Amino acid sequence: MSGPSNAELMSVLETLTAEVAKIAEVLKQQQDRKQYQSDYYKKRKAKKLVKEVEDKRLPNPRGNCLHAGGRDRNLPAAEWAKTLKVFVDRGLSAYNFLSWLAWTWNHNTYKVVPVTRSGGYMHLYYGMSDNRPMRTKRSDRDFTGHMRINTFANKVQMETFRDASWWNWTWGVLSQVISEVEDEPWYKALGDSWHKPMQVMQGGIGGYVINGIAFDQNCNCLETATKQYGLFRPTLEMGWGACMRGLFCKKEPFKVTST
Repeated sequence: MSGPSNAELMSVLETLTAEVAKIAEVLKQQQDRKQYQSDYYKKRKAKKLVKEVEDKRLPNPRGNCLHAGGRDRNLPAAEWAKTLKVFVDRGLSAYNFLSWLAWTWNHNTYKVVPVTRSGGYMHLYYGMSDNRPMRTKRSDRDFTGHMRINTFANKVQMETFRDASWWNWTWGVLSQVISEVEDEPWYKALGDSWHKPMQVMQGGIGGYVINGIAFDQNCNCLETATKQYGLFRPTLEMGWGACMRGLFCKKEPFKVTST
């Protein structure tokens, strides 16, 4: 008795191949669906986490985000002070902390980012219109008071430095943080590598002295202000640079966890 013909074998093989292909397609669809569901729930969880973070953010203060005058007492200054201690314990610098503080204030605190940058200008938030943030434009010089000179040649330069928005930030943000730790023994024991930048970047509030001259950005005497700027400019420039990097970083510049 003869076996199946080649044609019959080919027919069976084709049928089996078709069945295997169907099974493979079903398995692929199942795998694709599992992957889709996994991706869907990951995205959903990520959105939920983002919303939870946004819900915890503070409402922006009314008016210019760097207006002169009062402080935003809702800022988590005590928590930021704990983070400062972490920077100290990890051997990071005061300038590293300034970068982190500027970043977390600008990107991780308020519902609307206080300061953005485009077209070579700073754009400071000052309110909402039809659910859209309104902003006022500032040059880098008007924002920080930084002028690329060694001394002031006239009162206009002195006044530009004195009236910079920067000093409102140091009063409203940096000084609140320092006030939380300035009486702590561990903070007092820090060397000049911490105290000098922290005090100088606060302006007159910090009261840092070099060669018998106490720094105060509000000095109205051109001769004294000129001496001050020459003495304190190197520290100011390093501090401004650190804060500007922090303000416009796309991600947290230093990953730290306060204890």
